[in-house]
Amino acid sequence: MTPEPDARQLNAFIDGELDLAGQLAMESRLAHDAGLRAQVESLHSLRRAVTGHADYHAAPAALRDHIQALGASSQLAALRRSGGKAALQRWFAWRPLLSSLGAVALLAIVFNLTLLQPGRDGRLEQEVIASHVRATLTQHLVDVASSDHHTVKPWLSSRLDFSPPVPELGIPGSAFLGGRVDYLDGRPVAALVYRQGEHVVNSFVWPGAGADSGISVSTQRGFQIAHWTRDGMKHWVISDVNRDEFMAIVRELALSDVRR
Repeated sequence: MTPEPDARQLNAFIDGELDLAGQLAMESRLAHDAGLRAQVESLHSLRRAVTGHADYHAAPAALRDHIQALGASSQLAALRRSGGKAALQRWFAWRPLLSSLGAVALLAIVFNLTLLQPGRDGRLEQEVIASHVRATLTQHLVDVASSDHHTVKPWLSSRLDFSPPVPELGIPGSAFLGGRVDYLDGRPVAALVYRQGEHVVNSFVWPGAGADSGISVSTQRGFQIAHWTRDGMKHWVISDVNRDEFMAIVRELALSDVRR
């Protein structure tokens, strides 16, 4: 029997710090373990509550000067790696600095470094890669196989707590394969699956709070990845197509939001 993941492993999963094999194994367990999903969602909720409502205090200029003078770059790197305890002890050892500049400002820096690193987008990026790789390797690309969005959209809507947009691409060489229900960001999401030539394209969609954001594009592990937010919906797209084809797909998907 596979042992239950401990708190360290769960927190590493939430922070996107597991390797790809560990990420895939944890996601596989989440799909079949309601209790584990509840623990993960609780941790996601705690992170959202802290990052969304905690006060932020800018560091005084004098503190920044002291940090630079003391060669704090190594201290900050250690703080990011350790996630907290040992690095906190080193910071609190600077008692003269704490007394002169105030503990609140210093704690604000520690708080932001330990809780906000790595960023939410970085964690989501790793989840998106793991989900794409898992679906591709297992050949479980779709739950509902159809090239007709009038078939796929109601199927997904009946199994999710929202109605996802289901665009069809008007790009030469592209085909809409269907959709499936996947799990990202601590919740079920819609995964729309396309084929561009010989390459699979996964487009993940789910509701999310926050203002609209422009398209952000990156390359990780040989995959092209793009994400944006529009009209209360988060979009993440991933594929191993070349950059030009990928950008054409992303533009088409983003324009479909505007045309809706």
